[in-house]
Amino acid sequence: MEGVSLLRRPSKPHPVFRPLAVAEVDPVAEHAVSIGFDVSDMPMFLDYRAGQYVTLRALINDEDVRQSYSIWVPPSRARRDGIIRVAAAAVQGGRMSPWLASEVAAGEVMGVLPPLGEFVLDDVTGPRHHVGVVGGSGITPVLAIAAAALEQDDASTVDLIIANRTRESTVLGHEAAALEADSGGRLRIEHVLSRERVDGVRHGRIDPLVIRAVLDDVGGIEGVDDWWLCGPEGLIADVEAWLTGSGIGVEHIHRERFTSTGPVDPRKP
Repeated sequence: MEGVSLLRRPSKPHPVFRPLAVAEVDPVAEHAVSIGFDVSDMPMFLDYRAGQYVTLRALINDEDVRQSYSIWVPPSRARRDGIIRVAAAAVQGGRMSPWLASEVAAGEVMGVLPPLGEFVLDDVTGPRHHVGVVGGSGITPVLAIAAAALEQDDASTVDLIIANRTRESTVLGHEAAALEADSGGRLRIEHVLSRERVDGVRHGRIDPLVIRAVLDDVGGIEGVDDWWLCGPEGLIADVEAWLTGSGIGVEHIHRERFTSTGPVDPRKP
């Protein structure tokens, strides 16, 4: 009888932080910035899927701080520019976000882990209708997913319902509007503001009535192939409970919540 090998198969190499230079810092909302890293010579950073995030590492006030931020541009744009872009909104009491939003400048070198995450757009064939329901900085991965979904099939469509307090606090608002303008009508955006009243803009919070009203002319919620929920835990929990209670299968619902340490899959402990 042959002996049984006790050797284990080699595991995948553990990801390591790579030093990346900040190529650009651009304001994308009140107290929020987009930070671009030059990865033109780093293929492991360009081989990612829309919706993934990177973890940043920096020495801030003599403290080694690590935090994850979602990439808001689709892979095609990152490969074209040689730059991956994340968005960071300053959180009161945060360890990294206030520093990113107010002090980081082009030329800063930070440690960055290659992209990770399971909140991603799958490779599928044929047209699909995607709906994103997001709050605050939860727009970051969903904006990348929306852009990639529009590229995936010329007949695919996307509706984004975006909750924020005010117009000034709307993270990546101009970038989302530019994508909508370039979509030829395949991307529609509905803003919902809770602390500012603006003519032509919904006031209040995202609820089932708002979602049904937005989708009423495109077949309602039953005509949606994929739901993308991202933002505060309360928002995505309420929307998911309503969707499942309305008969939408969990395989069509993708969700990710944002915490003080970055994006987290709420289904994982």
